[in-house]
Amino acid sequence: MKQKDTDKLLELLRKSGSIDSYLKENADFLLDCTLKEYLNALIQNKKLTVAQISRDADLSDRYCYQFLSPSNPRNPSREVLLCLCIGMHMNLDETQTALKIAKYAPLYPKDERDSIILFGIEKKQSLVEINTALYDHGFKCLCEK
Repeated sequence: MKQKDTDKLLELLRKSGSIDSYLKENADFLLDCTLKEYLNALIQNKKLTVAQISRDADLSDRYCYQFLSPSNPRNPSREVLLCLCIGMHMNLDETQTALKIAKYAPLYPKDERDSIILFGIEKKQSLVEINTALYDHGFKCLCEK
């Protein structure tokens, strides 16, 4: 997926005479895969195993397989997806893209809880470190059991 500024795309959409021409002209800049396709492509690129991801995301192997399986129509919740992203050692751009593909709100720096998660991802912190910071600031931890 190529990059084009969201504001630029919105401007082009507003000026477009038809949705068909907009979609055709901007096809290379639109989200064009499922969440599972995106996550599985990153797993291959990063040479990760489900065992590594489940350990680092603090999720069971079975749970990870379930959400990564193309045959399972369910997507994880936003919280579980964030745990998967952290467990996959995804950077901020990859995490935000995963959230957008799943149609969840991206992490928002004006939200205090999201800011803590953003900071942790930027600093390559583990899920335990991020959850500790969330707890220390009075917020619900990611994927509390």
